[in-house]
Amino acid sequence: MVPRSRLAFVILYLAGTEAVLLVLRGLLRLAGLSRAADAVAGWPVFLGWTLAILLLVRGLRWLRDHVMWSVRNRLIVTYLFIGGVPVTLAVAIALLSGYLVLGDLAVFSAVSEIKAEANRLSAANAATEEEITRHSSTPEKIAAADAEFPGRSIAVLPMSSLPGWLKNGFAGLVNEKGHIYLRAANAHKGSRGPAMVVSSVAFDQKFLARIASKLGSLTFYSLDMQFNGDEKSLENALSNTQGAASPLTSGRISAGSVSGPAMALDREFGFVGLIQVTDWTDGASRTRILEVATRLSTVYSYLTASMGIGSTSIAIALVGLAIAFVIVVLIALLIGISLTRKITYSVANLYKATQHINRGDFTHRIDVRAKDQLAALQVSFNSMTDNLEKLIAEQKEKERLQSELEIAHEVQAQLFPRANVGTSSLELHGICRPARIVSGDYYDFLSYGPEQVMIAVGDISGKGISAALLMATIHSAVRAYEQEQLVSMTTAAAYGTTGRIAALEARVAPPSPSQMLWLLNRHLFQSTQPEKYATLFLGFYDDEKHRLTYANAGHLPPIVVAADGSVRRLETGGTVVGLFPDCDYAEETVELYPGDIFIAFSDGITEPENEFGEFGEDRLIETVAAYRHQPLERITEHTISAVQDWIGSTEQPDDITLVLARRI
Repeated sequence: MVPRSRLAFVILYLAGTEAVLLVLRGLLRLAGLSRAADAVAGWPVFLGWTLAILLLVRGLRWLRDHVMWSVRNRLIVTYLFIGGVPVTLAVAIALLSGYLVLGDLAVFSAVSEIKAEANRLSAANAATEEEITRHSSTPEKIAAADAEFPGRSIAVLPMSSLPGWLKNGFAGLVNEKGHIYLRAANAHKGSRGPAMVVSSVAFDQKFLARIASKLGSLTFYSLDMQFNGDEKSLENALSNTQGAASPLTSGRISAGSVSGPAMALDREFGFVGLIQVTDWTDGASRTRILEVATRLSTVYSYLTASMGIGSTSIAIALVGLAIAFVIVVLIALLIGISLTRKITYSVANLYKATQHINRGDFTHRIDVRAKDQLAALQVSFNSMTDNLEKLIAEQKEKERLQSELEIAHEVQAQLFPRANVGTSSLELHGICRPARIVSGDYYDFLSYGPEQVMIAVGDISGKGISAALLMATIHSAVRAYEQEQLVSMTTAAAYGTTGRIAALEARVAPPSPSQMLWLLNRHLFQSTQPEKYATLFLGFYDDEKHRLTYANAGHLPPIVVAADGSVRRLETGGTVVGLFPDCDYAEETVELYPGDIFIAFSDGITEPENEFGEFGEDRLIETVAAYRHQPLERITEHTISAVQDWIGSTEQPDDITLVLARRI
């Protein structure tokens, strides 16, 4: 199996190398080459640590890529680091601190009890000194009558026999010739000179049992530990008391026992403390070790009793605090779980919803149950999905309409002349560029034999589909009139000589542009909506007479540019067609001379604007005149380019139609 990453390859390599080195080390030891085996021994350890680090890196990467990918797992880890780890550390610190404090309290209580015993012994010794001074009582009688300190020895010693450091009295533990005593010394003015009354109580198991009865088990190490106040010397001192056969030597005094547990968690614990013992010979202070074994309930009872506080009230307060803490922690845990569920529920819903959207299912909606910001995000996602579904439906409808418009464009393209129709003395060329897919402009060339042609140029009100439909209506009506004329001519030519003469006369009599406009006006008024109308120019050219008979129904006047540069505008006619029920149209006949160029156009040529104003008829005339000797197709291209340059990068505002005719 090939590793998927370089890190995996390195891990496998190190693992194999470590295994080989371990085998080599074993073989060297079997062969008796211990030094060589020891030389090799360090490398497996180094490789092992390196391998462990790399495995840790690999594991962390796997956790990041797989386990931590989920928002739920990330939140859980976050809560662990924010809440779980600090709480655990706080509890651990509290337990450790409690253990140390309880240990210090236990030792402090034991030492305090010993000091209290020393103070009581000092008070008893002072009473003894007064008894001897006033009542001349003997120390033996006083010691025998002492019930507080049974076994106390009392002596009156002159100052000369006492150590030099003992001048102002003393009370505490002393070490005299290897024995430990609780001793008190008070000054005494006797008849034989200054002296001191010294009371001593052996610090033995019996004495220690009196103190241990309140705390538990006490162990006093009577050997000199040479403790200097630091932890290392304390460890050395404890180790000096340990032997091979017994954990402690004979320099140990133990008394008391640990009582039974008062509750389930009342565990036994031990702690080691220090106590000072004065050397009776030189007054030097020596450190001894005092070990205390007790329970929490014992220390608690001792402290409450010593401070005069009711143990029941304190216990109730502590239990109440513990319960309150547990309740707060549980509430925080429940709140955290609730927040986590809400967050992960919302994220999971959003993720599932995105999967549905990715598969193209825009009908999926998230079930929103909450009223927070995440719920608002889910509502926004539902709204976005709904809008996307509507947009996709609209896009499909738009594509369908676009397809239908493309078909309409292809159909409309069939309505325009496929080839330029002309006569022996007249060249014709036309072009229409719609602003949208279909156009509302109209032009057509209708042939009435080889020597006669009709030019039609129009502009429909509005744009788009409605204008294109009205344009098709006009085109059909004009073509129908043409076919009617041709049928009449063909029928007349079918009857002998007389019919041929009639057909000749019919040929000579051209179709009337004004009559055609009158018929078209009635037809459009009756078949279209009242607000629909069209401008239309109809011109009939007779090649034999070189004359153009025209009628203009509200269209922009075509222009005839003569060879000498003079300009004529063909304005005779009437109003637009389709707006009024009955309109009369005048017509006029003009003669075209060689070199004359006839220009018919729509407002898409002259009305486009930029910051300098409209393109205008003057620029149209100048452009045509500048290229008048070129073919009509080239003149048309130059004119359209000039208009588009005038517009610039903006969208074409209107349909552009241009028809050119030139007398040869």
